Amino acid sequence: MIALIAGLQIAAAACGDVSALPEITSVAWISPIGRQVRSNGWMEVVRTQDLRAWIDANSTGETPPDPLLLLQHLGMASRRGGMAAKRRYKVTVFDLRADWMCRPIADGAPGEALAGVSICEEPQQKAEKGCRRGFTGCGYTEDTQTGERGLDVYRLQWSSASSWGFCVFPLERFLKQG
Repeated sequence: MIALIAGLQIAAAACGDVSALPEITSVAWISPIGRQVRSNGWMEVVRTQDLRAWIDANSTGETPPDPLLLLQHLGMASRRGGMAAKRRYKVTVFDLRADWMCRPIADGAPGEALAGVSICEEPQQKAEKGCRRGFTGCGYTEDTQTGERGLDVYRLQWSSASSWGFCVFPLERFLKQG
C-alpha cells in the first residue's frame, strides 16, 4: 500500500502543466457506438480544437490518420490495438461553458481551480472505463503507442453537456472532415 501511494506521488510530481480554457469551448466525447451515458452520468472529453490539431498533424496529404492511432493517443487502445481496434466509434461534439467541467487530477484538492477549471471531486478523479490504459491522473492522457503525453481531458455530466445541443459523427467521418 505504501509503495502504491509513493508511486502515485511520484506520478503526480511528474505531471506537466495543463492548458487554460476560454469561457465557452467546444469539446468532443469519443466512445464506442452504442455506448450511452445517463443524464446524471459523467463523460471524459477533450477539446475539439486540440483533437482537430492532432488530426491535422497526423494526416498525410488527403489521407486522415488511422482511427486506431487516435484511440491510442487518447489512451483508449492498447499498444497493439486489442478490442478497441475491432470496435466502431463515434465522436459527440458539444459547445459548453468551461465551468461546467472539471479536471481529473488524482492528487488535486477537489473544487480547487487549475488553469480556470476546477479539479474533480473524488469519484470523477479515477480512470473512466475504457480509458484506463492512458489515464495519468494529471488531467491529460498518455499515448499508449508512444508513451508520450496525449490531450488534456475533462469530465462533465451529460445533463450539462447536452443542454446546448450536440452533434454525433462516426469517428471515420470526423477524421476526414477538414
